[in-house]
Amino acid sequence: MAATVDVSRIDEHTDEPAVLQGKIAQLAEMVKASHYTVFFTGAGISTSSGVGDFRGPSGAWTNDRISHLEKAESRSEEDERELEILKRSRENELKKAEKQVDITDAEPNVTHMSMVTLLHRGLAHYMVTTNCDGILRKAGFVGHVNLTCLHGDIYVERCTACGYDFERNWHTRQPDTHIHDHGLGNCTRCGSQLPAKYTGYLTAPNVKTGSRTSFTVNGLISTTDSNMGTKDTHINFGENLDKMDWNEAAEQCGRADLIIVAGSSMSLRHVTHFPFMAKKTVIINLQPTPDDRKAHLRIWATCDEVFVGLMGALGVPIEQPPIWHPKDALPISEIPKEVNSYYIEAAMRLSQRAILAGGILLGNTYSHNPGTTPPHEYTLYVKPAPVCSTADLEALIRCVEFRIPQVGGSGFSVQKVLHAPFQVVHRVEELPSEPHLAAVVVIMFRVKLHKPNKTLNHTLCFSSPDTSSTINIS
Repeated sequence: MAATVDVSRIDEHTDEPAVLQGKIAQLAEMVKASHYTVFFTGAGISTSSGVGDFRGPSGAWTNDRISHLEKAESRSEEDERELEILKRSRENELKKAEKQVDITDAEPNVTHMSMVTLLHRGLAHYMVTTNCDGILRKAGFVGHVNLTCLHGDIYVERCTACGYDFERNWHTRQPDTHIHDHGLGNCTRCGSQLPAKYTGYLTAPNVKTGSRTSFTVNGLISTTDSNMGTKDTHINFGENLDKMDWNEAAEQCGRADLIIVAGSSMSLRHVTHFPFMAKKTVIINLQPTPDDRKAHLRIWATCDEVFVGLMGALGVPIEQPPIWHPKDALPISEIPKEVNSYYIEAAMRLSQRAILAGGILLGNTYSHNPGTTPPHEYTLYVKPAPVCSTADLEALIRCVEFRIPQVGGSGFSVQKVLHAPFQVVHRVEELPSEPHLAAVVVIMFRVKLHKPNKTLNHTLCFSSPDTSSTINIS
């Protein structure tokens, strides 16, 4: 891993406050003057979301390098010095860290939301990223519309035939997968299937894997195999990028007047030419990069600090993170059995957060059909708010108990519903009337909130086809 961690570039630097403000003002003018602005981002934009970077003082490759040096049977003086610097830098960085979260639980920060806000305002136009953490999707970027993930995305399952990206609600790459195998399943859109002989294991020991290989060589689904069902899109070392993503990045960067590089050490030299396809390039990073002298503007600061300042200089308020609903999400019960249980739990948390943020609808429908017996029909229900889905609701609620008032105030009829749709239908000859219209709904949750159950009251309404209210259950 020595080639991926340069100890001479691990130290972080910051501009003086007055210098930084001047650079942010200059960046604001560049953004306003640009007709087509593209972001090129790396892991550094996600560190304040709790996701570790790669080459920072506590990054993944730094930790690997420390482990490699510590396990070495003998170390030179140079190795000892490098190990000391790396460990000291990591210790200092960990002391500064505000939080660390699992990648599947990471949420957009002010940098992500500033970028998507600029996109929505027409002040930026596209995002090219080497990140696979999926946070940009959660912020509101849309794959292949205004987002290209050069190294894949943890939530994407791609068909190797028709090229469709299924945006899932679970981490598609599984932890026990061979590093150079990407096979997942069959495409439900075009019918492309995994090869009949595919097992996920090498066909022979010591056979070559990675770039310039294919299923016919080693029995693994590579990043470039075609018409072999679906695959995850994660790119590992020693693998070729998907041509779809490469071509998109080249097209978008080639159109740009301005490319803003944020949170990238520019160490992955196979893609670092993209930012310099633009007329002007800005680099925002705490650590030195090999391309600092080529940048038209070099800013030494955290991405969050720069983008908060930029949005202020532009007079544009930062949007709040939306509730994210993957377009090809499945109910928890329908997620493939091959998916690791840890990722299924993460998918449940994703849905639960959506419901807690968006709320639920509690209400009833009513219809009167004089020609039928009985003539009155009403349905008491618990539904997801419009910004959420039924799958989200099922991930949070394990049971709903409906207590329906009887005609004449003679008590309640009680019904429990264990799965969506959470509703009960009543067909009656006579409707309950004042003061006996108060229904009681007890929601029992799968997860611990303030209380294991929540009791809600709803006044039945028979003067409208559908009456409901939004309930905050957090």
